[in-house]
Amino acid sequence: MAMSVELLSFYCTLFEHSHNAINALAAALSTYYRSCTEILIQHCPACFGGISFGRSLDKGGDIHVAMDGNFHHRHQHSAGDSPSFMNHLTVDAIRWHIAWAHQHPLKRSQSMKQKASTDGFDDTGLMALICWHDIPLFFTNIDTPSEQQKYSITLIDYLFSLLPPQANVVVLYDVGCVLSCSLSWFNIFDQVIMSCLHFTTTAMHAYSHEWACQLVYNPCLISGLGSSNGEGTEHLWSHFIKLIGIERVSSVSP
Repeated sequence: MAMSVELLSFYCTLFEHSHNAINALAAALSTYYRSCTEILIQHCPACFGGISFGRSLDKGGDIHVAMDGNFHHRHQHSAGDSPSFMNHLTVDAIRWHIAWAHQHPLKRSQSMKQKASTDGFDDTGLMALICWHDIPLFFTNIDTPSEQQKYSITLIDYLFSLLPPQANVVVLYDVGCVLSCSLSWFNIFDQVIMSCLHFTTTAMHAYSHEWACQLVYNPCLISGLGSSNGEGTEHLWSHFIKLIGIERVSSVSP
């Protein structure tokens, strides 16, 4: 017998408020729609299990997440179809949306810095979004030679689709300063999301940025972020390090 998990979740919330005979339904609906979706709660109840959201970004916001790309985890053409974490059509839709927002040809909106060779690979890397407790939330395949903004924007957009509208999110990212400026200059996200979103760099990478950038985006200098440093993605890649050797290719030197 098939059963909706979301329906069961709502039934559980309704049962918790059943002691109030008059306002049980209204209270249950209010609680249910002020909480995160079940998939996020299952990933990390500590980050997403609450029902109280709306803490000001000036005070650190409600949720801290970090993201990063890794070009060591590639997938060879010869190994068959690449496992898809995030639907490629979703990523492509974000790419076209960014190009439309920039109002110039697609090829000009993409980075020219090549981080990985595409020879023999259909996926050149992975991009991960993790919570404050270093638990992986979502991945997306990187199929370009560089870490383009479409991947990070796709992950953020998907995260917000699973959060209550009043939740405020701080994103820690190596080039969070660049992504923040892009989203401010171009109409990529609507104002509702932009008002609930704040970017910082990761703590380690912040010190390679100019001092003017650090004053705005260094998490160690921002009030309310506490011990959040955004380096959890490095811990994640460290756990996956044994998978990298499988992808190494040896050949005779010419």
